[in-house]
Amino acid sequence: MENCKVLFINRQVDVMKDFKHKLLAVMQHVVIVNRQGVLLLRYSNYQGQGVEGKWGLPGGHYKSGNPAADLKREVEEETGLRLGGSPRLFKNYVVMFPDGVERYGVFYLYKLRSAARPVISLSSEHTEYLWAGRQDLEIPFISPYHRLVVEEALESLNIINI
Repeated sequence: MENCKVLFINRQVDVMKDFKHKLLAVMQHVVIVNRQGVLLLRYSNYQGQGVEGKWGLPGGHYKSGNPAADLKREVEEETGLRLGGSPRLFKNYVVMFPDGVERYGVFYLYKLRSAARPVISLSSEHTEYLWAGRQDLEIPFISPYHRLVVEEALESLNIINI
């Protein structure tokens, strides 16, 4: 009987791996900061659906049952950065994205220990990156909520300008 539960759980996880609900998607993003700003990524046409050219935070869909592992995997895939420790829960939201899918999102905050800017290796999902200060926030964001969260993170950490 115990083996049936394990098989069922493993099967359930495999099914969830590729599942993306059409009405509500769960997203998680991380506000990665150092003394000079917040890391933002510009979306390529890889995502399509109206997000190309817009800016956002590293992250992606929650799908494995382990939020921390999903978030760290997405960050490494998108930026090449390996986050140590645990990002701190920062904010959550529900918002309609340009593709017409409503998303429930969770934002985490992660402070880099070093003041130096790390080397970023972008995936095909993004075309460029920016370490943004307050003066940079007039760029087009993927969601107005991303801009608000970035503004709040910069203010709470007292990051003025690059």
